[in-house]
Amino acid sequence: MRITAIALDMDGTLLDSKNQIQENTIEILSELRKKGIKIFLVTGRTRKEIEEIIPNDFPYDGAVTSNGMGCYTREKEVMQYHLDDRLVEHVIALAQKYKVYYEVHSQQCGRHALEKDRKMMETEIEQSVPDTLKENEYFSRQKAIESGISWVNQLDYKNIVKIYFFSMYLEKIEMWKEMLDNMKQIKLFSTSSSTLHNVEMMRENVSKATGLNVLLRQFNLTATEVMAIGDGENDLTMFELCSIPIAMKNAPDIVKEKAHFVTKETHDNHGLYLFLKGWKEKGYFPGY
Repeated sequence: MRITAIALDMDGTLLDSKNQIQENTIEILSELRKKGIKIFLVTGRTRKEIEEIIPNDFPYDGAVTSNGMGCYTREKEVMQYHLDDRLVEHVIALAQKYKVYYEVHSQQCGRHALEKDRKMMETEIEQSVPDTLKENEYFSRQKAIESGISWVNQLDYKNIVKIYFFSMYLEKIEMWKEMLDNMKQIKLFSTSSSTLHNVEMMRENVSKATGLNVLLRQFNLTATEVMAIGDGENDLTMFELCSIPIAMKNAPDIVKEKAHFVTKETHDNHGLYLFLKGWKEKGYFPGY
């Protein structure tokens, strides 16, 4: 079993419920990287969101962003797709009509929403928190409302790398997902969900797996040598691509069923660190 790279999801895997990276996780990833193992972040987050949250010295070699819409190495941007601006305008108009929480993410300028929709989105977050909502996602939405979103009077629909939709109500987000699925029959785009309460919109035929494939080619690596670790349904495509898929203990059953191994602890209880430490001690990583 040869492992040359580790593909890491961020939310619910690398990050805890407060969207922080535990120090022992950074230490073991640094150690593995010094042994020649490439560390890739494969996330629904945009590049700007990644850079806002990880330490400057975090040990990684490259990242797949926005569920496959972009990827970059530490030295350069490798690829970046954008959504069609007319499609973005149309979908945001529908989100306003049905009062669906949205965040429009541009390549360089972060997340935006219309000032006139602020009250609607604040009201969404003020609802009672359901048991199905993960703490880190609720925490992220609170921060977004408070300071993360740039509230504008007019949206720029160009250079959009993803649109994030959210609801506290499962019935509402399921209805919205169904509407988007129906729209795909006419307009070409992809969607992906990392939790039960969200759905993200990307370019057609884009996923974490397509982005990871691009990144692996940059490093002359094959997916048969990659360990993929994640906790969400949007991780399933990279699970199918890579030879060693690992699910976090906090992942839903549909993700665990597709994994070869499941961590013994959650993302809040050092699950990633303990798993990597155990594999290192068993000699599964080259150099040990």
